[in-house]
Amino acid sequence: MKQKFSTSLMGMDLMHAADQITALNDYTALFHVDIIDWHYAKNMCLFPDFIRQLSPYARKPIDVHMMVDGPEYEIAQACIAAGADIFSFQADAVEKNVFKYIELVKKNGKKFGVVLNPATPLSQIEAYLDQVDLLTFMGVTPGFAGQKLVPVVLEKIRQAIALREAGRFHFETQIDGGCHDNTMKAIHETGVDYIVLGNTFLFSHSADIHEAWSKMEEQFTECIR
Repeated sequence: MKQKFSTSLMGMDLMHAADQITALNDYTALFHVDIIDWHYAKNMCLFPDFIRQLSPYARKPIDVHMMVDGPEYEIAQACIAAGADIFSFQADAVEKNVFKYIELVKKNGKKFGVVLNPATPLSQIEAYLDQVDLLTFMGVTPGFAGQKLVPVVLEKIRQAIALREAGRFHFETQIDGGCHDNTMKAIHETGVDYIVLGNTFLFSHSADIHEAWSKMEEQFTECIR
């Protein structure tokens, strides 16, 4: 199958954000915005106001990946107001009040996403999997770019796709993290719908987005042969 790509804006040049986002509109399927609060993962990255500034330039859906511990509901409200389209919550962070989050997202006409860490089983989200629009698998421990892929994640992706193909669910799948030269073929072969690209596989190629994307596609094609 032909994978689609989601671009992680954590790796972009924020000093030239408007120009890079405008250029990425021609290529990316989604914009992936990480919001990290230092508590859920030891990093801090992007904020709802960034989405507000991004929205006028973005012609593709904005997927907000919330790695926060505590104020998920309030941050989600702020991101809705800012113009985000898909809300991807860490399964372990919202499990006690997950239906509250689903209601918030759906009543605002947005898509609900859930994110599984490498050690989180699919069974943990069984009760609400039919409500999920985007199912993201972390290929690494959340927080930092450049980590190695945890291999068990690939089997979970295959299991999820098998469940969907059995006709019970409608979600699309996505992998975030661990997408490198030596893992891309195995990732591709799972049939995952979206691959999140960041600094390693995209922005490091060139400051010029058109050139960077062209080199990424060449690299991807070579990797999956």
